[in-house]
Formats: sequence, structure tokens, C-alpha cells
Amino acid sequence: MFRDEFKKRYTTIPLAIDRGRSTSSTIEVITHQHKEVELISMTEGSAVFFIDSQSYSIKKGDILLIPPYALHRAHTSSAEPTAYYCICFDLSLLCDRCLQDELETQAICTKGLIEGESKHAERLQKYIEDAFLACENKETGWEMIASGNMSLLFGVLKQNGFFSRNTRSQKSVNLGKDVMKYIITHYASGVSSRDAAKELHMEHSFFCRSFKKTFGCCFTDYILAYRLEKAKVLLRSSDLSVTEIAFKVGFNDCSYFCKVFKKGIGSSPLCYRKAEK
Repeated sequence: MFRDEFKKRYTTIPLAIDRGRSTSSTIEVITHQHKEVELISMTEGSAVFFIDSQSYSIKKGDILLIPPYALHRAHTSSAEPTAYYCICFDLSLLCDRCLQDELETQAICTKGLIEGESKHAERLQKYIEDAFLACENKETGWEMIASGNMSLLFGVLKQNGFFSRNTRSQKSVNLGKDVMKYIITHYASGVSSRDAAKELHMEHSFFCRSFKKTFGCCFTDYILAYRLEKAKVLLRSSDLSVTEIAFKVGFNDCSYFCKVFKKGIGSSPLCYRKAEK
């Protein structure tokens, strides 16, 4: 997954939760992907999500389904409080191996947005809430309750035609996955868009246009944001010094790292670590 510490929340089943909340600041989640399917259920406010370059404006009561390996990012406004349930799990949790294989290979796609006013929304929201609370409280049998509710949810989706054959070309489907794989492997080195284009056997200008369309920003800005996200993870989860973290995520100058971090995150690395630990 993009953030390894999220996967570390897995215990006895491959499922993890996150209760997102923002009261007075804008939240930006940079473009990423993972093998797991992700469910977002808005409980307050609104947000804009981008899944494989398609935008979805979601509000209270809406549900968003993000399939495996889909490139996605999100934006919330500081103008209103925002809250949501997030459930992320490996499809091996379900008993339908055919559905798992077709979603993971992107042979089929999903209707990403399920509006709160739609026919099945209330029922699906109940499954999400029950699964989320079971994971949060971890009472005896919580694993069966959580996985059972996910199976019920996907059963309703399959029964009512929420899955269809993917009409996108395989080349288009694989592009984001290949670019992301390259970034994950090389972000800590002095990588450039030309390096990435050459590695992926693409003409440079075409790569840059395709990247901006898919990721929502230019390659240089994304690499910088990605390095800062990795630095945040290390500040929260390790005892490495700020200098060690700066070099580990690809900065050759600690002072520059601190300057960029403060500008991008809003606090110094040390203040961020103190607030998050």
C-alpha cells in the first residue's frame, strides 16, 4: 500500500479502518494506489475524489468504491467540517475468487459513486458502519462481523449490476501502475521525468502530458509531495534523526528539506513528530 503503516493495522484479517475528520483545514491526499479495495462513506461535509483521472464530488450519505490498483487522490475544503469512514481490505477476505481476480486484473470495473439517495445506499451504509464499528471496538467475533458485512455489501453490488466489463485499453490501465511502480522504486534517488519516460519507453513530452492528466500535477511536484509523505511516515514511526530521514527520502540537504517540509506540511519536522507521537 502507499502508506505501509496503514497495512500494519491488519491484525487477524486483512482489513484496516480509518476515521477521517477535518474541522478547519484543507486535506490533500496525493495520488496513490494499492492492491486493496477501498470504501469511503461520507458522514459529514463533502470532498472531491479523483479515481483514474475521473472526478467524483461526494457528500454526506454518499459511498465511494475505489477498486484495486486504481490511481486515486482526494481534496477536502476548509470551508466546512468533513468526516468519513474508510475501510480498506484485501479481496481475499471475500469468498468470490472470480470477482477478486477480475477486479484485481481490472478485467471488470465498478460504478465508483453510490449516491445517498439511491436505492441501495442506506443498506450499504449500514454494512459499512457495522463493519467499521466491529473493527474499532474489537469485541469477540469482530473479524466475522467485519468480513461478513463486506461479503454482504459486495453481494448486493454484484446482484444489482455494479460491476461491468472494463472497456479501457489494457495499455491505459497499465500506465498508472507502471509509473507508480517506478516512483516507489526510485523516488529517493535523483530521478527526473526524463529518466521515468526513458525507463517506461515513452516519448518525454507525451509522458509529461499523460502524467499530469493522471496524477493531477507535474512529475517534479509529485515526487516532492511523495517524498514529504514518506518523511511524515518516518517521523511518526521511527526514531531516525531529521537529517537521516531527509537523506533517506531523497533530499541531499537537511536545511532545504526542513524548509520544504514546513512550507508543504505547515510545521517543522520536529514539531510534526512531537504532535503526531
